[in-house]
Amino acid sequence: MSANVLIVQPDAAVADRLGQLIAAGTADAVVGFVQTPQEGIVVLDQYADLDLFVCELYYTQGDGLALLAAVRAKFRRARIIIVTNYNLHYFNEHIQGLTVFPLPLDEALFISTCQDTLATLEGHHFPPFTLGQKQPPDRWGDCYAAYDTGVKRDVFVIMTHSWASAAEVTRFRNGAALMAQASHPNVQAVYQAGECEGHDFFAREKWDMPSLAELVTAGETIDPRLAAQIIHIVGSVIIFWDSHKFPHTPVGSADVSLSPQGVIKVANCVDPAQPETTAGLTDFRALVQTIDALLPASELRPDRLSSILNVLRSGPVPLAQIVSEAQSLDIDLAPEREIEVSEEHQIAEKAIKVERRKQQVFQYLTFIAFGAVTLAVGYYIYAQFFTDPPARAFDEMIKIPAGDYFYQEASVTMDHTFYIDKYEVTFGQYLNFLRAVAKAGSDKKWRHPSQPPDKDQLHEPLDWGNIFKCIRYQKPYNKEMLTLDDPVFNIDWYDAQAYAKWAGKRLPDEHEWEKAARGAKGNIFPWGNAFELKANNSAPPEGVDRYSLPPHYPTVVDQMPEDKSPYGVCGMAGNVSEWTDTLAPSEKINAEKIAVIRGANFRTNSVEHVMLTHRNTDYVPGTCEFWLGFRCASDTPPPAK
Repeated sequence: MSANVLIVQPDAAVADRLGQLIAAGTADAVVGFVQTPQEGIVVLDQYADLDLFVCELYYTQGDGLALLAAVRAKFRRARIIIVTNYNLHYFNEHIQGLTVFPLPLDEALFISTCQDTLATLEGHHFPPFTLGQKQPPDRWGDCYAAYDTGVKRDVFVIMTHSWASAAEVTRFRNGAALMAQASHPNVQAVYQAGECEGHDFFAREKWDMPSLAELVTAGETIDPRLAAQIIHIVGSVIIFWDSHKFPHTPVGSADVSLSPQGVIKVANCVDPAQPETTAGLTDFRALVQTIDALLPASELRPDRLSSILNVLRSGPVPLAQIVSEAQSLDIDLAPEREIEVSEEHQIAEKAIKVERRKQQVFQYLTFIAFGAVTLAVGYYIYAQFFTDPPARAFDEMIKIPAGDYFYQEASVTMDHTFYIDKYEVTFGQYLNFLRAVAKAGSDKKWRHPSQPPDKDQLHEPLDWGNIFKCIRYQKPYNKEMLTLDDPVFNIDWYDAQAYAKWAGKRLPDEHEWEKAARGAKGNIFPWGNAFELKANNSAPPEGVDRYSLPPHYPTVVDQMPEDKSPYGVCGMAGNVSEWTDTLAPSEKINAEKIAVIRGANFRTNSVEHVMLTHRNTDYVPGTCEFWLGFRCASDTPPPAK
């Protein structure tokens, strides 16, 4: 099959020479030529597919950026090469990731680049992958859509050029191995690697969404909340890489991509050839230029977002504070969720009107009969809309005896017996606490000594009004149905401390939590030492793409019978992660002490994080998250019933 090439070049002599060079390297290439951007945009309609697009970016007549946007919008797979007489420094955010040849042209390099671009291995089998359509190359080499015949999933396969040097192959192999280790929910995952037909290759997650650079070129815009989310997620990824000492290239606008649903992914920029970066600091200036170009005018932006962007423009900044501020802004900009009046409300209103009409029609009926009807309707309304949904009592506690146990990798001894909640604290239990605080008018009797003075003293979960409406009227919250028997979430460490004191208990420290979860023998998982897809965590078995599995959500706290520790404590590897009483230093956040979080949750995405030895010190005590809750402990047994 011939390759389609289009050249848009104002200088006819340069264009003719480019065409000759392309034909010299690829004899079956079909080369088209026009001189202006306007002609280029028109002629694009004549192509069903385009393999290579060669252009100038600056034209005395016409808009080169508009032409580039049109090509990218219609042919995202096409390789783009810019041949230019000009310094394109001011267009960096638009041409990031593209190949640029300055004039006078290095003809040998141009021929080999075009030849490599137009060659194809489509249809070849690189076990266990069958190669499909060629994609735009990434920084490591050629890219193909492929199908993994082993685990039955679509992937992208990246491979070295056949003429790659031994040093380049070594760097490729080392890079693939390191990228596979640098897994993160918002980073494009790298899977297995291999060698076939003279090419080293690795497979990565199939993710084919437009980058921020492409969105700028296409004239797209984003809202301030999405900008805050981008800063938060990119910053979190960099913190993760730096904390694990993964060297990486700077993250630019071509490395960050968005799905139509607002999912943000960062390209796997880990590279063993890069120098180790300074942990805690990063330079976002290039990325901020792109975010600026995507945002509305400055006067339409929240002041807090403008402040964050101004700080990032100044050069390398302490990343943890910026990430925390961006996350806080994202939460503040979240839209209010409107709950429609339920069908039950409408039914009740109609019932009242019917009864009123009956009163007029049957006005001669006895007052006793009328009173009975009125009472029945009133009771229906009250029962439906002014009482709480049913909630079960999950107040059972488990005795954890003193004695030997494993903490992390060491065998240690606990010198005291304690009791721990069998289940995570539920919305129903927490609701009773909220009403006690409201009745008291203050949390003074229960607040933690370190609670900040500006902390909400009612201790309501974040977005509590909408959460409770959804529970009461059985409406979905974030596309999932909640009950009062689900674990409470969106509460911070101070909320958990106050609830525990109100309940006559306390939070377990992380030693107690780990002993209750692992048992005396030190299980790696509640059910034993081998990972299995149990409970409500979403970590997949080895070799299984987690996106191929059904989605996981929080569930009623006793609905995970297999997620039970040797002592009988439930939900320590799933449902929600849990605050503990332990304060410890964090490697990622510049703060004296961070509240330790233990246990996996319904959005956990790696087996490592399901292990009961995993410790999370990434969040300040004031954090509220939809995957984070708690359970209580006590030094005394619960009251006998």
